[in-house]
Amino acid sequence: MVDILNTLNAGSGVDIKTLAKNLTDTVRVPQQLAIDNRKLSSSAKISSVGKIMSVVEQFSSAATAIGNPQTFQRNPSSSDPTKITMEFTGGSTASTFSGKVAVNQLASETSILFPPLTSLSANLAGSDANRTLKIISGTAGSPGSELATIDLKTVNTLPALRDRINQIAGFEATIITGGTTSSPSYYIGVKGKAGESNRFFASVTTNVDGITNNASGAGLVANGAEVIRQGTDAVISVDGVQITSGTNIFNDVLPNVTITAKAVTNADVTLSSTYNTVGLSNAMATLVSGYNLMLETIKTETAFNIDPKKRGGLANNASTNGLVSELRRFTTQSIAGFNDGVHTLASLGVRTNRDGSLKLDETAFATALKQTPEIVEAVLASKQQITDSRLSIISATGVPTGKYKISKDDTGQWKINDDLATLSTGKLTGKAGTSSEGLIISLPPGVEIAAPAGYSTALYYSKGILERFNDMLKSLKDSQSSIQLVSTNATKAISDISLEQTKFDAKMKLIEDRYLKQFSQMNSAVSAGNNTRSALTTFIDSWTAGLKA
Repeated sequence: MVDILNTLNAGSGVDIKTLAKNLTDTVRVPQQLAIDNRKLSSSAKISSVGKIMSVVEQFSSAATAIGNPQTFQRNPSSSDPTKITMEFTGGSTASTFSGKVAVNQLASETSILFPPLTSLSANLAGSDANRTLKIISGTAGSPGSELATIDLKTVNTLPALRDRINQIAGFEATIITGGTTSSPSYYIGVKGKAGESNRFFASVTTNVDGITNNASGAGLVANGAEVIRQGTDAVISVDGVQITSGTNIFNDVLPNVTITAKAVTNADVTLSSTYNTVGLSNAMATLVSGYNLMLETIKTETAFNIDPKKRGGLANNASTNGLVSELRRFTTQSIAGFNDGVHTLASLGVRTNRDGSLKLDETAFATALKQTPEIVEAVLASKQQITDSRLSIISATGVPTGKYKISKDDTGQWKINDDLATLSTGKLTGKAGTSSEGLIISLPPGVEIAAPAGYSTALYYSKGILERFNDMLKSLKDSQSSIQLVSTNATKAISDISLEQTKFDAKMKLIEDRYLKQFSQMNSAVSAGNNTRSALTTFIDSWTAGLKA
């Protein structure tokens, strides 16, 4: 040991701390490098997933901005929206149509304006011991049920009566000031719901010795001096067919369409469901650019390179290797469920480059949009169409795309694809365990009753590329998707590595401290030996000098 320390110049100022550290590093450095590489790999995975998901969010936001994939492809149009408007409802677009509509009469509310009083605080019961206001459905000539009864001895001023009537569902009361500043008049007006079925009238009576009579004199009265305006139904005609509604809103004229009458017309207004060529063009541009950006990002983040600095964070990752293949499948898959054919992006002018990216032949797309807009619509947007326009789709949850036959057999049973279906309250529901499970169709009473035995119509249900992309993007954002789990597992790995690093640092410190302690002890021993040697040398030198003397 003395020879070793002498060789290291120990015992004469050697840096034992550096010596201990250098010896410890022979163990620490290779193991620390392995830990750092694992941490770097996990961080790279998180970074790559983040970059891919950022592009997914961009694509998803752009697709969302286009609109509902089941309705964006059509525009509800009115030639005079100041008179009539139209909108799609029920999350589904209406079939292409064009019709002439006239508004013959608007719906109005029944209203009553009671005779005026000279003061807001005037006693509504006048001098009567009792006085009662009743609101009754129907008309005085054909009364219905009592809708409200108000004791005017308790509710005895106009403001109190207004507040009490406003508590009754479907009624609204207001106080109107007339007359002059020096001689004001105060009216109370009561308004109900629109439509003939919501007509009402009022009576104000007193009861003396069990005999009921109309109230008169001071206070609130309804003795014929009140002004009654009876409510009316809205009346429109669609291509010559007259239709009425208790409100100015018509929901049952066409499936998935709401028509709102705004003013009486002097001439027909044209309502139509037209192709949204701008929306379809934007959808195609969004699809191509979003696809290319996603493809480029995924390829970059999954690329392998010998140089780790140029290698994608998800290179050789089994969970993400299929992303590019999955993405490319969208450009080649056929769209079924519209008419009896199949259609692809290629038929709309979308070409695939050698590197897998897409390029839109704008001339070919413009031609397709002009000549066969229904095919462009079918490929890009989702379609739910029934050849009998009186029927409509309520829900198609989990239903495979394709063509479905809706029929009524000789026994009066309704079927979907020749499988018995359940008909209840106007809803035809596909049978569980069949291809139509999840399909619910609105079947109006007119069709249910009038359809003869052997009746048949076709339902075409397709899911366009845009909605399929939306589904894929949604699945990628799911916390349990394969790519999200890569990030989750990498985050957990970094956490585990941090704990491992703490334990490893503690272990290396113990080793270094042990080396330092051992070298300190050896250094002390050598120093003591050096002191002894120095003393002996001095003694010998003195003894030798004494002999010479």
